[in-house]
Amino acid sequence: MANDKIFVSAGDISGEIHASNLVKEIKNINPSCHISAVGGDNLKLIADEFLEDIVSINAFGFLLVKQFFYLKRVLKKLADHFSKKCPDKVILVDYYGFHIFVARLAKKLNIPVYYYISPQVWASRSGRIKKLSKTVKKMLVIFPFEEELYRNNGADVVFVGNPLIDRVSEKRSFRISNPTVIGLFPGSRASVVKRHVPIVLETAKILKEKIGAKFVMFSTGNNIDFNLPEYIRLESSEDFEKRKSVDFAICPSGTVSLENALMGIPMVVMYKLAYFDYFFMRAIMKIKYITMVNILAGRKIVPEFIQFNAKPQKIALSVLEQLNAGNYMPKVRELLAFRKMLGTPGVSRRSAEIILKSACKQ
Repeated sequence: MANDKIFVSAGDISGEIHASNLVKEIKNINPSCHISAVGGDNLKLIADEFLEDIVSINAFGFLLVKQFFYLKRVLKKLADHFSKKCPDKVILVDYYGFHIFVARLAKKLNIPVYYYISPQVWASRSGRIKKLSKTVKKMLVIFPFEEELYRNNGADVVFVGNPLIDRVSEKRSFRISNPTVIGLFPGSRASVVKRHVPIVLETAKILKEKIGAKFVMFSTGNNIDFNLPEYIRLESSEDFEKRKSVDFAICPSGTVSLENALMGIPMVVMYKLAYFDYFFMRAIMKIKYITMVNILAGRKIVPEFIQFNAKPQKIALSVLEQLNAGNYMPKVRELLAFRKMLGTPGVSRRSAEIILKSACKQ
């Protein structure tokens, strides 16, 4: 363990944040461990050897096809790195489309692969679970139901808890502000932001007229190339304390919705894809809901407004219904109950210990 050489890869913003927290814990446990990585700015800051920024390519949906040749070059670079540097372990975080090839490459070279944060293959293409089970030494999953899914498909798997438990604490007060403060979350990927901002701006306009609400738009660092009205303040979505100041959220279905749930912030989820992506995903989706809170509960706790249903008038009406005094606190309590389902604190530390204690042989 003293001289472990570990390669880490993360391909999107949220996964890369969790990857960097995992690396910090690995370094805390074993300071002499050498980390090489591909990812984004967070891993670049802490890796001993940073090979490539794959987060900034913004690969999503059919955009991944456009980045095929770039990712193929990165894969070739990794093959060269693995052959020359011979890492003892490979850690992959989410991002199935690229990582399945990295996993196969590592397996061919007899390098054990640890998959931290399962890609949501169970939502649309469950056959990929078997592919992962064949190439990965150990799956470290972050939702309780994933453990049984992988175990039933022959994987060595452990539920480590959800890393958001360590990053996100609940609000201290749930008294609705006067005027009401509504958080607007257009998304993290530039292509998604472009489709979502006009919808959330029109929704905000309606709510401003109806209840005189105040608004905060939370950005992940993407340029919001829209003229925001003066009543909308712009903040970083990573500033959780400022996020706790909002009474309600309008957000997409990804990580941000689960973060809001863990804080106890009632919300509506809206999502709009490019048309071709939408019809493709609709054809292959195996689940009833797209919001993790609803998936975990098996019922619609958070209203979802998807694609053609993502209309400002409909979204605004749902917001007003949930802000009703009789509906608000029951919704807060429902959301806070999910903290108990997602494990105990210390997820990154626990995961680092599992990976470091594991033998370096396939």
